[in-house]
Amino acid sequence: MRRSFLIAIFAICAVAFHPLSALAQAKTYTHEMGSVTFETPPTRIAVTNWSLTETVIALGINPVAIADPDDYRQWVVKPDLPANFVNIGQRQSPNMEALRDAKPDLILISGELAAAYEALSEIAPTIVISTYNNNQPALDSIRKATRTIAAITGREQRAEEILKQVDATLAHDGARIRAVLGPDQRIAVIRINSDAQINVFGPPSLPNTVMAAMNIPTAYNGETTGWGFARGGLELLAPFAKDTIAFIEPTPDPVRQRILTSPLWKMQGFARNNRVYQIPSVWTYGGLYSAMRFADLLATQIENGPYK
Repeated sequence: MRRSFLIAIFAICAVAFHPLSALAQAKTYTHEMGSVTFETPPTRIAVTNWSLTETVIALGINPVAIADPDDYRQWVVKPDLPANFVNIGQRQSPNMEALRDAKPDLILISGELAAAYEALSEIAPTIVISTYNNNQPALDSIRKATRTIAAITGREQRAEEILKQVDATLAHDGARIRAVLGPDQRIAVIRINSDAQINVFGPPSLPNTVMAAMNIPTAYNGETTGWGFARGGLELLAPFAKDTIAFIEPTPDPVRQRILTSPLWKMQGFARNNRVYQIPSVWTYGGLYSAMRFADLLATQIENGPYK
């Protein structure tokens, strides 16, 4: 009897510690270019896209490899990058040797790097998540991406906390803006790229989907590129004479001065009626932290007063 009992215990232990039992816990995730299976949640994550970078950091994970970190600090700003990581060079063409040296167990890319998918997959399991240029409203897209990355990394609870924070932030900041501008004043968000090139953000963009969630009327609701903006010269702003303009930094100082002091700018209704606001740097193709940063900065600048 005792011998039979010991044999049974041995059999149970053998099953429990057999490698196949670990596989029973494995999870498979389907993405834009295939599927990836993990036996345990990955922790060493390399990221080539800034929206995905800030999402990983927001979930409480420090990426082991990041692309274009210096430009991230200028354009994205928050959340802060970790103290230590491998700089893998340009987002459009990451340094494969540096990426390999980082020893990631997951590489996150967007569809812009689809051509490099096979090469990246030879280094580590690679997942493609496009948060922009994907025919989806930006805010919906980054909510979905946050939940996807949270599921892969075992950070679902943290993701839900962030999503609740987003809802509360947008509701609060929307009320702040309406208290100053009133409920009907429309806002056109622009980025000044050069003397001859201005982007006006439209329906699928991060600024416009955030403002819609804030219950703030948007001024431009026309056609856009897949990235959510229309592009043109100063004449593009003529339809917004009665609206409020918010221009997002960074802009080279000489370009800003030439545009905002030009006769064509000064003759516009929004300029003559002092309805122009300067928004500090925020990444308009970012994740949920960028969405909250945009809402906070827009509300703060409107409370502080127009650009002078």
